[in-house]
Amino acid sequence: MAIKCDVEVIIKLGGSAVTHKNTFETIKHDAIIAAAKLVKQIKGKCIVIHGAGSFGHFQAHEYGTAHGFSNDASKGRIGFAKTRLSVTELQHTITDVFVANGIPALAVSPCGSWLTSRGVVTRSAVSPIVELLQAGFIPILHGDCVLDDVQGCAILSGDKIIERLVEELRPKRVVFLTDVDGIYDKPPEQEDATLLRKVFVKSDGQMSVTIATSNLKHDVTGGVREKLQTASNIIRISEEHTRVFVVNILSEAVAYSVCNLGVLEGNGTEILAEILISKENLKNKKLIKTQQPA
Repeated sequence: MAIKCDVEVIIKLGGSAVTHKNTFETIKHDAIIAAAKLVKQIKGKCIVIHGAGSFGHFQAHEYGTAHGFSNDASKGRIGFAKTRLSVTELQHTITDVFVANGIPALAVSPCGSWLTSRGVVTRSAVSPIVELLQAGFIPILHGDCVLDDVQGCAILSGDKIIERLVEELRPKRVVFLTDVDGIYDKPPEQEDATLLRKVFVKSDGQMSVTIATSNLKHDVTGGVREKLQTASNIIRISEEHTRVFVVNILSEAVAYSVCNLGVLEGNGTEILAEILISKENLKNKKLIKTQQPA
């Protein structure tokens, strides 16, 4: 059941948007500053969640943290600690930039309050986030290492956190800020890649178009494919209440999607339920019928 808290928007700062994902622990300062200025424009309650990018993923990949402590719990705990140390360093930097820009941002880490079972969330801590929102703060969460009651530990991605927050809070919209202009039909670095302004989710959770994706070897959270699945889940979980946009963090039009309800042509992708096509067509048909001459 949704908790009553009028959340305007959940913003996901993609790891590739705020870090150089191929370069170990390297931050994109301009992008973080842009995100802070963007958040400052929002009227209403806002939650920010950031990916790890080049922070945490390398350590998690090295120690196999996503798969638990394995046969060497001692080594696994060191990997767990190193991964968290890296990710929280990024979180501290983002929070520091936000506060320096006059935003009452507070860092909130899932470790210790969220729990998984074989990677599936079984316990979440949404109430403390709501309390911070109601007190006028902007919580900043991140993908994190958490305890797992079966395998010892697991990686809780920022996208999984968003899904649970959508289920509990029903925000008006979720905006994924990336380093590209939206969702393409194939990896955007390919010359013939086409930007999709709208991607429809079918009733079975599948996308209406085939989208070729790729992800880095050290990305332990699934890359673009996982993000698309998250967007699909948000549509389903929220029963179409929450709108989903994917926009470039440095786009001149990004504020339109974050602060309003849409994407501008060539400046992002909206992901929505396929049933909306039928509703829209039905409305158009009724309109045409009423306009026909007697």
